[in-house]
Amino acid sequence: MIRQTSGNNLTGRRAGWLAGALGLLLALSLTVGGVLPAYANGVGPVPTVPHGFAGTVSVNGAPVPAGILVQAFVNDVKTAETTTDAASNYVLLVPGYAGGTVTFKVAGTIPADESATWVSGAISSPFNLTIHEMPTAFYDLTMAVAPVGTGNATDMTNNSPYAPDTVVSIKAVPATGYQFANWTAPAGIFGNATAASTTFTMPMADVTVTANFVEGVTYTLTMTVSPVMGGTATDVTGASAYEEGEVITIQAVAASGYQFARWTATAGAFGNANAASTIFTMPAADVTVTAVFEVTGGSLDCFIATAAYGSPTAEQLDVLREFRDVVLLPSSLGAELVSLYYKISPPIAEVISQHDFLRTVVKGGFVDPIVAILNWSYASWAERG
Repeated sequence: MIRQTSGNNLTGRRAGWLAGALGLLLALSLTVGGVLPAYANGVGPVPTVPHGFAGTVSVNGAPVPAGILVQAFVNDVKTAETTTDAASNYVLLVPGYAGGTVTFKVAGTIPADESATWVSGAISSPFNLTIHEMPTAFYDLTMAVAPVGTGNATDMTNNSPYAPDTVVSIKAVPATGYQFANWTAPAGIFGNATAASTTFTMPMADVTVTANFVEGVTYTLTMTVSPVMGGTATDVTGASAYEEGEVITIQAVAASGYQFARWTATAGAFGNANAASTIFTMPAADVTVTAVFEVTGGSLDCFIATAAYGSPTAEQLDVLREFRDVVLLPSSLGAELVSLYYKISPPIAEVISQHDFLRTVVKGGFVDPIVAILNWSYASWAERG
């Protein structure tokens, strides 16, 4: 027989929700734990199933705050505990044995008026708990950061002062250049002292909870292109150095006569290595990200001259391109020479583009004289076009 000394003040909707929650929890405890399959196969005696309780907690008719501890005892032995939600609801699955007496305590020390006889698999919902006082002492929770200025520490429950054993949600957010290390406090219990978002159970004292941060380890991101004259590669986020795991936006833009082919890197991960605009996840190391370009199909360019002048749009290249199109390509021998040039010149141009001295030598001693000759004789060969 289950008895309850307080009235039912839950609405039908709330009662249905609580009963449903209890039913689901009980079903999961049976199924996941393998109880039903074992019993169905005749293995062992009929097992006991937790007795489910759900309802509200009130003090003299007023709802208690969120995070208030609710404990269940069977013949004075604690068997289950939970905390109230924002609507002062609680849900408990109470292990026990037939005929045991279930009693409740609120906020760690205050006995509830209600009690019940433990029944295997029973669901008591609504089962509202009533107390007539809250703990006489409430304690302040102060949030702090160490070192100062390295981040923020927040009491997410935001209802200080708290009764002892109140479970408070807390969160730490590091400032730029720092990372969360751990929580510390002279008293109280953390759900997980190394998790930035966790819980803290209040002690019977004012307490300062400190979020400790350390300087973040950062790594350099270098953007390059291959070949050098193929285009540009940009760190769009533009905030290097980065911490491990940071996600950076990158973009490749091809120069005239080229097309983007792919991204490569010695470490890290691309969102899509074949997309010119994508993201890159930073590894725990300095890293070079390279945009690889290819010559556009059917497009011809003056690789060595481009490397010497440092740009595919240098005006000196116009006369070279015109001589190629007007004089060389129309003849079979000239076309073969152009084809050979486009096979061997890209790697040569790559080397030239990376050394200022070679660029100066090739430009002054080779390309400039050819350009001068073609300009001087322009009238004689341009008429062929």
